[in-house]
Amino acid sequence: MSYKDNIKLVRVDDRLVHGQIVTKWVNETKANKIVIVDQYLATNEYLSRVFKMAAPSNIDVSVMAPNDFVDMVKSQDLGDNRYIILFKLVDNLKKCFDAGFSVDEVQIGGIGANADRKLVYQSVALSELEAKELLAIQENHVRIFFQRVPDEKPVSLDEIIKKHFNNLA
Repeated sequence: MSYKDNIKLVRVDDRLVHGQIVTKWVNETKANKIVIVDQYLATNEYLSRVFKMAAPSNIDVSVMAPNDFVDMVKSQDLGDNRYIILFKLVDNLKKCFDAGFSVDEVQIGGIGANADRKLVYQSVALSELEAKELLAIQENHVRIFFQRVPDEKPVSLDEIIKKHFNNLA
């Protein structure tokens, strides 16, 4: 059994564990475990505890650095567990793919704006570098799409690129 069978959702969302995750996506995926993959949070015990406490008591939350996460999924039988994998940053997602992690699809759910990013889809802002990183992941036959909640129609990365990063299309 491949780890891909246990991973029910891979999502980039800088809010990580929040209302949409615990009320919508946990129910939609029937997940019993959430793994937050983030280099900084993996070394910050206080913030890690905050995110663990934000989840319902029946959901086990782990916080891991990208390399530790890739090692875990490559080397362990994940049993009957159903995982939601959350990335705060596109960069951490790209690091995992570069280290050999792979799934069939990645959902982009929320990335806040900053000076380098522009709003590309409702609550998602991307920099040109992040757009390039997502395109590089997509080249490995990974479906990348933008979707906040289950009942919302997904929008493809290609649509976002054509509209907001035409120079990359």
